[in-house]
Amino acid sequence: MTEKIIGTWKLESWYYEDENGQKIDYFGKSPEGILIYDKVGYMSVHIIKHDRQLFKLNGMYEGTSEELNSAFKSYFGYYGRYYSDETGTLTHVVEGSAFPNWKGNVEKRYARIEENKLIIYTQPIETEKGKIIFFIVWERCKK
Repeated sequence: MTEKIIGTWKLESWYYEDENGQKIDYFGKSPEGILIYDKVGYMSVHIIKHDRQLFKLNGMYEGTSEELNSAFKSYFGYYGRYYSDETGTLTHVVEGSAFPNWKGNVEKRYARIEENKLIIYTQPIETEKGKIIFFIVWERCKK
């Protein structure tokens, strides 16, 4: 798996499926993002909501509390090491993240490649409404 995923991928969709097979967009309609795996074992992922609210002022740290809250909630990103420890399994070791609590996390995911698509998904996750599975679909960027 490791050699097959090296390169740059553009986000196609991010959703979860419930126990009934219903697909729910997780990060709104038409999120945008990029995922990069390099040859030496590092990865980086950045995802944003399509309709992010702009700050009134141009300074990165000059936003109001509401603007800063919205900016944090409309961005997802982290970087770190990656490896494939068994067929179809990817592990990301988080070195830095927009969400500081993820630093040091080991994020195990399942993956498969279908033509020019990389589909990354989780194990079933127990929620108040039943089990869900997250899917992030990426399309390989062309040179």
